[in-house]
Order: sequence, then C-alpha cells, then structure tokens
Amino acid sequence: MVENIKVNKLPSKTWYWLGVNDSSLAWDKENTVNLNEENIVSVENSTDNIIKAEVIGEAQYSAKSFKITAHAGSDVTVFETYRTDKNLLVDTKINIEKGARVKLVQLNLTGKGSTVYSKVDADINEDGKFEFVQLFLGQGDQYLDCKADLNGDRSFVKADMAYIGQDSQRIDVNFVANQFGKNTESEINTDGALKDAATKIFRGTIDFKQGSSDSVGNEMEKVLLLGDDVVNKTIPIILCAEENVVGNHGATIGDLDADTLFYFESRGINREEAQNIMLRANVEHVASLVNDDEFESIVKERLEEVL
Repeated sequence: MVENIKVNKLPSKTWYWLGVNDSSLAWDKENTVNLNEENIVSVENSTDNIIKAEVIGEAQYSAKSFKITAHAGSDVTVFETYRTDKNLLVDTKINIEKGARVKLVQLNLTGKGSTVYSKVDADINEDGKFEFVQLFLGQGDQYLDCKADLNGDRSFVKADMAYIGQDSQRIDVNFVANQFGKNTESEINTDGALKDAATKIFRGTIDFKQGSSDSVGNEMEKVLLLGDDVVNKTIPIILCAEENVVGNHGATIGDLDADTLFYFESRGINREEAQNIMLRANVEHVASLVNDDEFESIVKERLEEVL
C-alpha cells in the first residue's frame, strides 16, 4: 500500500508556512524489492581503493543498502550510479575510523517518471575525512538526506553537489553537518540550475555542538533560475551551542547577469547557448573533483543528452 512517509526533516524547525520543515514521499513499503544482499565494503589499512557499484531498479519500488567501513589510516573511493525508470531507495551507512578517508560519489542517471531517495549517514572519527560528491543529471525526482557526524577532533567533511532541474522535476535536499569534536571543519557547496517548471529545496545545516570549540563551518549555494515557472527554496541554517566557532553561509540566486550576457552576445552566442555553457561548466567542475576519467566521460556524455 502506498503511503506518505516524512523525509528530509530539518533538525530545527522554521516557519510552517514556508513548507520546508520536511517533505512527504509516496512509498509502498510492503512491496519494495530489496536488490541483492547488503553490499558491505570494509577497507583495511591501505590506500587508493576504488569501488564502483551500479544500482538498477527495475521493480516499481526497489531498495539497496550499502555499508562502508574505512579502518584506521585507510582510503577508499566509492562510486554509486543510479539507473531506473521507477522508484529507488538507496541507504548508505559510512564509518570512518581514525585518520581514514572516504570519498562517496553518487551519479543520478534516472529516467522520466522515476523517484530516487538517497539516504547517507556518515560517522567521522578523529582525523577522519569524508568527501561527498553528488551529480543529479536524471530526468525524474531526486530526494537526498545526508547526515555527517563529526565525532572526533579534527574530523572533516566536504560536500560538492551539482544538479540540473528541468521540466517539472523536483530536487529535494537536506544536508546536516553535526560538529561534535574540537577543530572540526565542514564545507557544503551546491551548484545548480532550474529550467522550465522545476522545483528545488535545499536545506543546509551546520550544527556546532557543545564541545566543538575551534571548529569552522562554511556553506555556499549558487542557483541559476532559467525559467519563469521555476520554484527555488534555499534554507541555510547555522546552529550553535559553543562559543569559539566560526560559521558562514551565503547564496547567489538568479539568472545570468547583464555583464555575462553581454560578454557572450558580443561573441555571437545567444542567451540559451550562454546558459548551456554555464551549466556545462558548473557540472564539469564538480565532476573534475572526482579525478576519474571514466566518470568524467559518462558525465560529459549525459550532459550532451540533457542540454
């Protein structure tokens, strides 16, 4: 039976009339098909581990779980690529031990009419690093709920996300960085564009917990609004229970500015072509952070289709 479940809940509620405290997702729990067994990745004390997984959901409702453990001093990059025309839930749990590093790369290549709900929970211990890269180039709806707990001193999280929303797509993101340890650092960067009648909600929360002295948190979002009927909601939140911390947030929202358009038009490039050039550059920049030729090639090929 299909029922509405609450997802992407803000850790601190804001005005209800804004409609951003959480979202409702229609899901059939009883008839969800679990894709194979849990994929458990356990990395010992070694570096340059690369693991690639493609998740294909063929049932009306499918679910996949990943567990990633990076033991002390290890380094692993995990790629998750999503392909479905239906409904897909992916639950990724990450444990990063002392001095370990995990880079999680998610690429959404889903078709029209699909819905993907990706849930990520990361526990980052002393001197651990979590790098998260997500590219949304699908044609369906995307929900992302990511929580990073910086439990250990000097732990670190960096998120880089890019998206292109078109037609009547919905992109719904909730990213929470809970900073518990001392000298922790969080950085959240989002770069996207909305066209036609697409809708996007981005909730970015940096939460300095008691005991997180000398910690720093930064978040920045850039959104290109390229349609008269697009809907954008940007909700940056900084919560603080500690005195000696630094938190910054900012956002740039709007169409291409007059100077940028003049630059392109003086070179014979019209508005639509200029918009596509900027979209391509933003997405390719995030893709380049992965340092994987195969991944960048897939992204560029998809951009040709999308744009």
